Amino acid sequence: MTFIPARAGSFRSAVIENKRLSDRYFLLRVERPDGLPDPAPGQFVQFGVPSAERFFLRRPFSVFDCNDASLDFLLLEVGAGTRVIRKLRPGDEVEYYGPLGNQFPEASGRQVLAVAGGVGLAPLYFYGYGSGRAEITNYRMIYGGRTRDDLFLDHLNLDRYGVKLSTDDGSFGFAGNVVELAGRELDKGPADVIYACGPTAMLVALRRLAADRGIPLYVSLENRMGCGMGACRACVVPVHSGEEKIYKTVCHDGPVFDAGDLMWDELPTP
Repeated sequence: MTFIPARAGSFRSAVIENKRLSDRYFLLRVERPDGLPDPAPGQFVQFGVPSAERFFLRRPFSVFDCNDASLDFLLLEVGAGTRVIRKLRPGDEVEYYGPLGNQFPEASGRQVLAVAGGVGLAPLYFYGYGSGRAEITNYRMIYGGRTRDDLFLDHLNLDRYGVKLSTDDGSFGFAGNVVELAGRELDKGPADVIYACGPTAMLVALRRLAADRGIPLYVSLENRMGCGMGACRACVVPVHSGEEKIYKTVCHDGPVFDAGDLMWDELPTP
């Protein structure tokens, strides 16, 4: 029997659409099943890999959007499991459980700067621009990719209030990385808190920027996971507990952490 946290559930639903966004990314939309609790920005689900091959581990995907009829997930093809999921077609069934993990704190009127890279766009887009969520006028979001193709401009509506885009090669928006753009945005207008999700190298650089500016930072980590519920301990990270070091699981205690609690020099690189 599989243990599932009290607020989550095990579900099966049909694929509505599986849209290729670029060479590496795609958007999976599935029917929202009856009884699924409303996911919060930062939470994720664990997808089973529907295949005749034996994929023992599920794949964690953050919720990109959610409404009464559907759930959206932004996925990056990185291996055999996501390659199978990429090939799903409308009408195919998927099995998953969730929502799992914690969420980004509610802003409560504070000025928020969100910084996203890669699939880290999903929870931060959901926070500020998700279907059915009230418009947040105190929310700015920076998203960056290697090239224009990684911004999905032909497929996703990123022409939203407060959104700034960057590319490493300068093919669209700000020429540079998201941390450099975040520094410029903070020069234009201060933020009370920074939320971030993306590659570890991006988070490390952003931590330095936030510390220099004296701004609290919350990060969503993208560590590899096994069970997704804290039982297997495959995704532990070291955190400060007073003067001691303890380990917390990204899937159950996170994925969102106060950056000040993490022991950055010892974080594993996903």
